[in-house]
Amino acid sequence: MGIPEKIKAIQDEIGRTQLNKATEHHIGLLKAKIAKLKREQEAVQIKKSSKKSDGFDVRRSGDATVVFIGLPSVGKSTLLNALTGSKSSVGAFQFTTVTVVPGILDYRGARIQMLDLPGIIKGASSGKGLGKRILSVARSADIVLLVLDVFQPYHENVLINELSNIGIRLNKAPPNIVIEKSTTGGIAIAQQVKLKKCQRN
Repeated sequence: MGIPEKIKAIQDEIGRTQLNKATEHHIGLLKAKIAKLKREQEAVQIKKSSKKSDGFDVRRSGDATVVFIGLPSVGKSTLLNALTGSKSSVGAFQFTTVTVVPGILDYRGARIQMLDLPGIIKGASSGKGLGKRILSVARSADIVLLVLDVFQPYHENVLINELSNIGIRLNKAPPNIVIEKSTTGGIAIAQQVKLKKCQRN
């Protein structure tokens, strides 16, 4: 019996068990078993995924990392080749670049890693195309450089929205959050801006 089947069997047992004072401890033990099995399942998945690289795992190098984000065929690869001397494929058709292409720019003693990402499309943050994998590379970057077609500048809003949907706020200061110890126990969190990704219980 595999891990998913074990989890399903325990969930079925929890569903059949009537919740009352006498069964609380038993249900708690079953939930702990489910949590342990899920951790094991995640460890197995991480182990499997680390064996094969899909071209989106790039080790950070240099003093800073810059990613080029843009729609397909706007000149990201051409810009990378011009700045770093890399050999990223360039074509007159969309989706020439299908994996992350790294390059290093030496500027006044600083080594700046530049990453040419495949073009993203509208809906990338919700999983359309390779959007989630492409945008996850941008999360670890120091600088996100938007590359636009000069004849279609309105695409800037599409890129900003896609990045915003995964939590990358461009040209905005991080929220000012203060955590203070309270005298009655627990903590109090004071926010200076509206937090969109937090939920209150």
